[in-house]
Amino acid sequence: MDMHSLKENARHGTVIFPLALYEWKGTSDWKVPLHWHEEMEFIYFEEGTFSAWLNAKELLIHAPAIMCVHAGELHSLVFPAGSSESAVVFNLNILSFEHYDAIQAKLIRPLMDGRLRLPVLLQHTDPLFSKIKNHYIKIKQKIKEMNKCTPENEMKKNAAYLQIKLLLFDMLALFYENHYLEPVKNIQKENEHQIENLKKVLSYIKENYSSPIRLEELAALVNLNAQYFCRYFKDCLGKTTTEYINEIRIEKAAEALLETNDKIITIAQDAGFDNIGYFIRKFKQEKGVTPSQYRKEAKYQNSVINQ
Repeated sequence: MDMHSLKENARHGTVIFPLALYEWKGTSDWKVPLHWHEEMEFIYFEEGTFSAWLNAKELLIHAPAIMCVHAGELHSLVFPAGSSESAVVFNLNILSFEHYDAIQAKLIRPLMDGRLRLPVLLQHTDPLFSKIKNHYIKIKQKIKEMNKCTPENEMKKNAAYLQIKLLLFDMLALFYENHYLEPVKNIQKENEHQIENLKKVLSYIKENYSSPIRLEELAALVNLNAQYFCRYFKDCLGKTTTEYINEIRIEKAAEALLETNDKIITIAQDAGFDNIGYFIRKFKQEKGVTPSQYRKEAKYQNSVINQ
């Protein structure tokens, strides 16, 4: 079993500029599945009400708000129709000093090692929200400037990157001087252990969704009996193992419906469903349409876009 199968494989930015901006504004609901990555992420919820899952906790977030996701944290998001958000993902290494000093020792290295944490969520009523939001918006603008630069504009691109670093340092200074940074020793170790156990279970499900998955197999991964594991899993994710496995299988089937011309019964079997009627019923519950309608509507939308 690959313990890191939930790790996001996408590269955020480039080797020399390891940061990226993502923006979303959609007319339909969108779900970002559970994943983790080695980078820090700032998510700015601009408009709407969002559901998020972070650190084994479910959050209901009313925009405007900013969420901080640290390296290695399992998280997922649900974006409702008509909402808008953006995210800046960056490697904390870009803040590291070549020469060791007090700031490197007390702030940068502890953040990189996971011994120091930024606040999970800043609501618009928070005294620090306005300043952090303004810095975030400036970082967005600078990343867009960098993305527009041609190879001939290397100096302009480097200058924008340096300004982003300055803004990130200024954000860190604001968090620090206003006592928003929390040492990990104050965060429950039980919660960290719980997240690591969940990574094992969710990774196993992701790798074996096409095969029958027995409850006893999942429970054994975290050294629990099956009955206690059921309660444990639902307490953590807010859904049963069957509900979660079906959710993963439906997403895989949805991908196949869009990317292949395979028959629906073949797609259902490849996704781990033995009963085609059960598959269609669960697919409609999750997506709001039948598999055939889902494929038909997606092809129509693509044809409209390509006209």
